[in-house]
Amino acid sequence: MKSRRDYYSSRKALMLGAFVLYAVAFFLLELCFVVNDGYATIVCILSIFLMFGIICSILAHRNKEYLFCPQCGSKRIVKNTLFGIPAEITCDCPDCGAKIDLDKPVNKD
Repeated sequence: MKSRRDYYSSRKALMLGAFVLYAVAFFLLELCFVVNDGYATIVCILSIFLMFGIICSILAHRNKEYLFCPQCGSKRIVKNTLFGIPAEITCDCPDCGAKIDLDKPVNKD
C-alpha cells in the first residue's frame, strides 16, 4: 500500500494535470468562436481533453480518501490552493496535535 506522502504527490499531479487539460479545453472552446472552418476537429479534440480532465479529477478524488489523520480522522492535514490543488501536507494534525508518519503505509495505522 502507498504512504500518505505518495497519495498526496499523486493527487497533486493529477489535479495539476486536470487543471491544465481544463484550461486547454477552455482555450479550444474559445477558438471555436473565432475559426471559420474546422469545427468538427476542434470539437473532437475538445471532447478528448475534457474526457482526460474528468478522468484525472476522478482519480484525484479517489486519492483524497487516504489523506486524513489516523488519530482523529481530520481531513485538514492537507492545505489547498485557490483551485483546490494541494499545496502542502503537514506532519502534525491541526486538530488533535498528533504526529503523523507520512512515509508509513496507510494500512499499517
